[in-house]
Amino acid sequence: MTDDIRSPAEIRAMFGANLRQLAKRYRSISALCRQLGVNRTQFNRYLSGESVPRPDVLDRICRFFDVDARILLKPLDEIEKIEEHPATPALTEFLGSGADAIEKSPFSPGFYAVIESLSAEHRMTLLHARPLAQCTLIRGYVSRAAMPEAPPKAREIQGIAAASGDTVYMLTSQREGHNSRVYLISPDPTGTAVHWRGSVISPTNATTPEPVVLKYLGHDSTAIFAAARLSTNNVAKHL
Repeated sequence: MTDDIRSPAEIRAMFGANLRQLAKRYRSISALCRQLGVNRTQFNRYLSGESVPRPDVLDRICRFFDVDARILLKPLDEIEKIEEHPATPALTEFLGSGADAIEKSPFSPGFYAVIESLSAEHRMTLLHARPLAQCTLIRGYVSRAAMPEAPPKAREIQGIAAASGDTVYMLTSQREGHNSRVYLISPDPTGTAVHWRGSVISPTNATTPEPVVLKYLGHDSTAIFAAARLSTNNVAKHL
């Protein structure tokens, strides 16, 4: 036996202390739990040192806070910090893409069904918003209906979202800048943040913005899978 072996209670206590420090960056624990996809009661057990998460949940928490599994064993200030990327201040302090800016806006993390009106047809994309400390990542896939012969890698979309008050703008693209898009959206005038409306431009219609509607699906797996299964035009009718 070595002297540095930690008991389960010590590991739980260390993780709880580190998690409390990380959670202080966020104004609302309930909102943080929603972003993490973790039950609030269970999250409180983590905070108090009563339990530690399963490996998959721990991985989700570590990715969200941009830390690693050493938070089970060492205080945060003893873990070697990764040097900040030069683009981080631009994203967080100027563009409003960091977690703090997004949290202050009505734009919630989770899945969105995005409907673009392109003349007589419609384009549907399922996008996921994931706030990080440095920026808010957008990820999704072009529907198979739009690119029936393409593999998932070719259909993948990534980008960032940023907030300016209640207005959100997103920059997304497929690989190598293909099919890039800029969205400018605001909550529906009804006062809810379930539906967002605005416009989208792309290299093919840079001078003629197209209308776009986003429906917030959150983390409702039934709604998410239903939207993914629907054809492009059917989704438009449902929305």
